[in-house]
Amino acid sequence: MKLRTHAACGILLAVLISPNVPLEVLSLLICWAVVWSVISDIDHYIPTVRHRGITHSLVFALFSGALVFAVGKTQLNYAILASLSVVMHLMLDSLTPSGVPLWMPFSGKRVRFPIIGGHIRSDNRIANMGIQIVAVLAICFILF
Repeated sequence: MKLRTHAACGILLAVLISPNVPLEVLSLLICWAVVWSVISDIDHYIPTVRHRGITHSLVFALFSGALVFAVGKTQLNYAILASLSVVMHLMLDSLTPSGVPLWMPFSGKRVRFPIIGGHIRSDNRIANMGIQIVAVLAICFILF
């Protein structure tokens, strides 16, 4: 999926798990979720790492949360949000034909989302726009 699609779903995730928080806190959580919802695609910029490799696995999602918790000494909520944002990224990428190596490094088998997984290309403008619109509408519905 496209960067904007991952970001829109990260925003939705932050809004969903943060009911009744002050706007300042929500703004911080949204920024946090967006960063972690796109971090898996950092593999595009690391020459020795293959795209949709280890950064697209549950191990990476758990590692992300553990890293945030250990390094930042932050509240557990931020670590959980980091891991959930990476998992959201994995779910979106599992809609595509190439899927994600969910169980890497234990298995390189690619996983696709049940039923509709494998039917949406990551560069499909209609699918990306559709997901973005649904996310934005859901955010508006939740907040207002």
